[in-house]
Amino acid sequence: MSASSQTSSGGEAALNAAFDFASRLKSGCHVLVAVSGGSDSLGLLAALCEAVDRLARRDIRISAATVDHGLRAQSADEAASVARFCATRAIGHETLPWRGEKPATGLMAAARDARYRLLADHAARIGADVIAVAHTLDDQAETLEMRKARNPEPPVSGMATETLLVGHVWTARPFLSVSRRSIRDLLVARGIAWIDDPSNSDPRYERVRMRQSLGGAVSASGAEAVMAGHIRARLSETAADLLVSSVRIHGAALAEFDPELFAANPDAARYLLKALTAVIGGETHGPGKAVLADILAMAEAPHGARMTAGRCLFERNRARLFMLRERRGLERIEVLPGTTRIWDGRWRIENRSGAVVEIGPAGIDSEPVEAFAALPSRLSKLARMTMPCAGQGALPDEAGISRILSPYQRYLPGFDLALANRLAEAFGLSPFPASGYFGG
Repeated sequence: MSASSQTSSGGEAALNAAFDFASRLKSGCHVLVAVSGGSDSLGLLAALCEAVDRLARRDIRISAATVDHGLRAQSADEAASVARFCATRAIGHETLPWRGEKPATGLMAAARDARYRLLADHAARIGADVIAVAHTLDDQAETLEMRKARNPEPPVSGMATETLLVGHVWTARPFLSVSRRSIRDLLVARGIAWIDDPSNSDPRYERVRMRQSLGGAVSASGAEAVMAGHIRARLSETAADLLVSSVRIHGAALAEFDPELFAANPDAARYLLKALTAVIGGETHGPGKAVLADILAMAEAPHGARMTAGRCLFERNRARLFMLRERRGLERIEVLPGTTRIWDGRWRIENRSGAVVEIGPAGIDSEPVEAFAALPSRLSKLARMTMPCAGQGALPDEAGISRILSPYQRYLPGFDLALANRLAEAFGLSPFPASGYFGG
């Protein structure tokens, strides 16, 4: 364990952020704090508890959870250390182990997904209203600079102050404008030691290399991230309005829109097309800037022009542009009795029967779909053949089917909520839940 010797500020910035967060919580709010044992998360837990106590908010309940990824020999001991810390302060704590095989590649991304999935599941079990995570100003600066290095074209933003996990529980980042130094000052002033994870200084990881290159100069990037977040939120709202005014969704599978209206507002059009292509194609992310420019260029294309991108077919038909899932790569899966699987990144199949259900694309002779009746005959037929069915026939009554919006299945940043909800409405889905953990 280690502790910083810099205690000049006593961690006022960290404590003030915790007070601000706690003072706005709704009555009876249950906060689950994700705690690894490192300085940031331990500081968040300590600061929130102190803020709640000094504000006399006895209605607020604070719990903690530690995800043990099992990737280092010391991880179990570190989780036990957090449990002991919580026990001395009468804070409910749970260790959440990541079980099963670990991937050979993309380990850090898989670990992040597992961490948030475990936290979201635990939050649902204990009835937590929000998960508080300890991302800091340092993390925000690193995230923004990494994203700019990968794609310097706007809109590039850092982390949102809140993110919806797996469609049902919100995470909040109360320390996103607080430096790591201030958090450690607070811990030192309170005599609390923390655990240093050796991976945080391992240059094999992109974030560590970015941290070393920034050298502690994070304030400017943090301010830039705040402005970028506001810009992205406004762009999301404009794209949501454009969706309503110029796009029609047929059968939750095909989009029809006016390319001239898109051409009149290219920034919002690109933002909307990126999300819409991901939804129609069943992908987590939409295409890049160059491909989006090619799609927008179809506003000037003649009747019959076609292109594919993001597993989607784009086709100009007279004055309209159509987007639908291309037929290539449509898989067949088996859904075991009593299980649920995602088909093609677009549909959730719940098998409530006692037999295996095989799901694949509809055949060329499948029954017409009423929702596609108003489409040009060629596109109606193509759209029909991208729909899920059991074998060559209709889905059995015991197989529940529902549309999903793939970009938002795991993570929905708060600044994209407006667009996500308009997309949900267009595809016949319920809106995503609002972040209701703050009082009125």
